[in-house]
Amino acid sequence: MAFDESRYRREVLDAGLPVTEDLRTRYQLPQNLDGTAVAETVTAVRACWRRSRARLKYRAVIEQLEAGYLSHRPLLDAVAAGDPGPLRAALAAHGRRAQSERARLRAALEEATGGLGMLAESTVVRIAAAHRVREDEVRELLPALGLRIAEPEPLPRSVPHPAYARCAGHLEVLGLRHLGDFLATGTPGGRSEQPVHVFDALPADPPSVEAAARRWARLPHGAAHTAAQAVIAAVRGVLTEQGPEGVARILLYELAMPLRTRCAARATPATLLAYAVGELSVAEDDARRLVFAVLHEAAGDPVSERLRRLVADGRLAEAAAVADRLPPGSLAEDVRALAEHVHGKLAEARAMLDRARRLSPAEADRAWDLLEQAEAAVRDLPGTDAVRRGLAVHPVSGLTATRDGAGVTVRWRPSPSTAGEPEYVLLRTERRPPRDAADGTVLALASPRATSYVDGAPPACVPLYYAVAVRRAAEPGSAPSPLMVSGPLVHWPEVTDARLRPADRQISADWTCPDRARSVEVVRTAPDGEEVHVAARRDGFTDGGLANGTTYGYRIRVVYRTDDGTTVRTAGIRRTARPLAPPEPVTGLDIRLVDGCLSARLDPLPDGEVRLYGFDDLPPWPVGTWLRTAELPGRPIAAQPAPEGLRFAPPGRPTLVVAVTVVGERAVIGAHAATAPPALGTPTLTRHGGTGVTVVFDWPPDSGDEAEVTWRTPGEAGGQRRTVTRSAYRHEAGVRLPVVDGAGVEVEVRPITELGGLPVYGPPSTAVLPPRADAGYRLERRGLPGRRTVTAVFTAHTVVRAERLLLVRSPGPVWPLEPADGDVLAETADVTLGPGNDVRLSARLGRGPSGWLRCFAVGESLVLRDPPQHTLKVT
Repeated sequence: MAFDESRYRREVLDAGLPVTEDLRTRYQLPQNLDGTAVAETVTAVRACWRRSRARLKYRAVIEQLEAGYLSHRPLLDAVAAGDPGPLRAALAAHGRRAQSERARLRAALEEATGGLGMLAESTVVRIAAAHRVREDEVRELLPALGLRIAEPEPLPRSVPHPAYARCAGHLEVLGLRHLGDFLATGTPGGRSEQPVHVFDALPADPPSVEAAARRWARLPHGAAHTAAQAVIAAVRGVLTEQGPEGVARILLYELAMPLRTRCAARATPATLLAYAVGELSVAEDDARRLVFAVLHEAAGDPVSERLRRLVADGRLAEAAAVADRLPPGSLAEDVRALAEHVHGKLAEARAMLDRARRLSPAEADRAWDLLEQAEAAVRDLPGTDAVRRGLAVHPVSGLTATRDGAGVTVRWRPSPSTAGEPEYVLLRTERRPPRDAADGTVLALASPRATSYVDGAPPACVPLYYAVAVRRAAEPGSAPSPLMVSGPLVHWPEVTDARLRPADRQISADWTCPDRARSVEVVRTAPDGEEVHVAARRDGFTDGGLANGTTYGYRIRVVYRTDDGTTVRTAGIRRTARPLAPPEPVTGLDIRLVDGCLSARLDPLPDGEVRLYGFDDLPPWPVGTWLRTAELPGRPIAAQPAPEGLRFAPPGRPTLVVAVTVVGERAVIGAHAATAPPALGTPTLTRHGGTGVTVVFDWPPDSGDEAEVTWRTPGEAGGQRRTVTRSAYRHEAGVRLPVVDGAGVEVEVRPITELGGLPVYGPPSTAVLPPRADAGYRLERRGLPGRRTVTAVFTAHTVVRAERLLLVRSPGPVWPLEPADGDVLAETADVTLGPGNDVRLSARLGRGPSGWLRCFAVGESLVLRDPPQHTLKVT
């Protein structure tokens, strides 16, 4: 189903706010929800939004449509992808919701009438706004419900004529309800036998008043006679000055007063209607209109409300029509001022419309702007669309059409017209120029910024004419510009999909030949410029006897025969190729880690292209196996040429890399090598009780399931080796190595994995634990209590360097475990212990509580052994 832009503007854009929630209408969806049709229609709808944004009257509607598209897009994309389920569910949910809302709307309308069968225009507007539907939808429901829209009748708020001011008391003396009873009877307490009509029939004229005067004159003199004569005199005065219409307004006032009183007492519309018919004898239709008018008096002046609402919506033409239908003296002062303002703005908008209509075709853009200004002031200004559709638009200039490869390129200079979203309509006809914008094949609707178009599939071998028309996209009904035509142009297609395949001492080619071609000619050009015709078929050629390693150029031209028998040759396409000797396999492949990348060294470096492929096991072909290039298996490895061969990023897991030499369509399997698994983390070495060292390191998941641990003491020529599985490593929480107590050790760990039944070792990680050094000390005390001196003498059997030596006193019974557990009495730094090189620390031992003396040493792998504990006691 093609997108109907006129229908979409009528149903969605012209309908205004609020925008319909029905997705079928909102996006003009097809009934079958075909994915391709939905995608094309939604694209056309959004293009309509872009074009229509130039119209100020549509801008607010389009902004709401674009905002809603953000939430609807997942549903529409799912349909385009072949899944209409979510959209069908949304449409079904909207149908159920719309049905429920329509039922609530009907109930609200029936409730609002109060049994009178009439609704004021303002009430319709409020109900439509409350239920978020358009006013037209509400109006369409009214006939089915037996309801109609009516304007409340204006009722007099005071006695319409001064002469009748005292007549209410006179009628009360006579026992009459209103003037209708007085004119219909001639006795006190009489009642009118016929229903009283107050709107479409006049209650009295001079003959009927004189007849009533004769009837009331028969009363005997008294209070009743006097009251009747006063009423007759007042009615005669009203007839003389205002005519029968004045008497009708008096009767309307008399009937409205009791209804107003009861309305103020919160009587329902049904109660007021029953009172008007039963108690006041008003005809039923007139009673409904009378009660309707009284009820809307309490809600405010309906005329002023409607005028203000129309002005707020920008519908000033309709507001002026409403004001003009009312009598000049019936409007309140503020409403009269509003009506004058409306007439003034409407006059200004009409003046702009007339000015736009009188402008010359050369000033069409200026006329468009004037129409936009007029519509901005008066949204419903009549005649704007007719003037807009008649505005001229300037054509493009400099139109050219040239053959360009497999298509035709059309270029032009833009139109001087810029208002109204100008759009370029590109046409193509065969054998004759197009007559107008509807004649020919429409190739595209280009945007105002476009200056060219490529016709990728023009008809072959026939004279073609290309034309461009300009139209204002913001007003689809506007007339397009005159055509700018280029042609005739004949398109002679070249061959397509041409591919040259080099081989050993020959080059073959294939292509797709145009249907209407007579034949294909091929000319080979050697490096020295020599040209040779090559025998060619309609779909390719095979050229043999060539020199390997030499680049040859080929020109492929298509031959056509015109209708008059003339032979035409195309310009042709050019291709180059170089015959290659059969590929030689790579016999040696070495992979090493260089600067964080893997470097593949090839031996020897063949003439052809070398590609690397990754495998998880040994390949099924031995070195030297021939394959077609399209049959190459494995995972291609992206490698970059490097001086030593090829460089590539390390794979995520151990991989067997195979070098494949490729020449044209042939390939040969070469040598293979394995990439090592990622290195293990740097080991951490820790001594534990007895003789031994624990090795802990980071073991990534892709570093294999085994690791080799090698260790030796520093300076040792050999070493010991142990293979550890991942499960054993986890069970032991590391690797336990037997090491002599205090000896240093060098440890190396590397991962092991298996590819093709062979072990592959990863890069090693090393760590060193230096040998442990032992030192001792003793305490010497001298002097009397209170003046005693203590000296710590530090000794070692081998040369040991200490960063710090400390003498600490700890008060109380707690044995000091670190220097912070007591007071430092003396310390020294950066000293060397050894045979004959003792270090002494002395300090004054003052009086104090009992405690302990202990020394501490700080140094790499330095262990300070304590003397017997009883020698360290302080008393």
